[in-house]
Amino acid sequence: MGNYSRKVPENVAPEKFAGGILQYLRTAKKYLPQQQQVVCEFILNNFQKAAFLKAEEMAKASGSSTATVLRTAASLKFDSYVALKERLQEVLCQNSIPPLDRLRDTFLGIPEDNILEMVIEENIQNLRGMLTPHLKEQFAKSAALLTRSRRIYIIGLRSTRGVALYLHALLQQFLPDVFMVDATGSDTMLDVMMDMEQEDVLIALMAGSPHYTKRTIGCVRYAHENGIPTVLITNSLSSVAASLATVLLPAPQNTTHYSSVSFVTICDALVAMMGMKKIDSARRKIDKLGRLLVEYDISM
Repeated sequence: MGNYSRKVPENVAPEKFAGGILQYLRTAKKYLPQQQQVVCEFILNNFQKAAFLKAEEMAKASGSSTATVLRTAASLKFDSYVALKERLQEVLCQNSIPPLDRLRDTFLGIPEDNILEMVIEENIQNLRGMLTPHLKEQFAKSAALLTRSRRIYIIGLRSTRGVALYLHALLQQFLPDVFMVDATGSDTMLDVMMDMEQEDVLIALMAGSPHYTKRTIGCVRYAHENGIPTVLITNSLSSVAASLATVLLPAPQNTTHYSSVSFVTICDALVAMMGMKKIDSARRKIDKLGRLLVEYDISM
């Protein structure tokens, strides 16, 4: 019983730890009852998932009860469980490394004979970690938006430019009315954006923190101000565009090497989903395209 009467000391508080909320949890959990320690351990080992779990989802995932989860947040001196989640989400924002820095760091300290194995293993772990209830919920919302959209617009600049072109190339092969916002250059983006209407959907890809592409943010802001639904695929929740998006699909890059695998995976899922939703028209267009490519001597 003595264990249940213990409390986190007054001098142990989140704001007093330079290492942030995770260091605080490691220190504070030893003052908590055993079941609450279990919740803390789950958060420490799965903080990317925990940042988006509802209280009942956290209880199920950690093998505790919803009441225990709520008591844990209170014992840790948070005003609510939501406040605890917000602090965890801040960690995800702060841990996002700028793409150029990540690319530069990729070249350092990796044994040459272990590069392929390391990259594959890190990518696998990153993909496993990104599959959260939050991502599933947001993906379902993006599916609903895209299925009923009249036209789809895509934008991705700098490090996400290649992924945006990849998404556009695949969708265009079986869907009509799929456009790159900056197809002829960023100087003509406004010309394209003016054609977007509320029945359309904008898919924006953004990798950054602390630096973001201004023109992507400007495009998302324009869509927001004009009532055009936006699906934002991003590795950073701290982006200005995150608060303007209709649907937010987190694509974390938790690897020591530079990788766009999380962005590509989400795009692959969107393509598969749209193909399934539009299966009859998609098959007809793909079959016709295949015949035309051979007829016009583009492929053989």
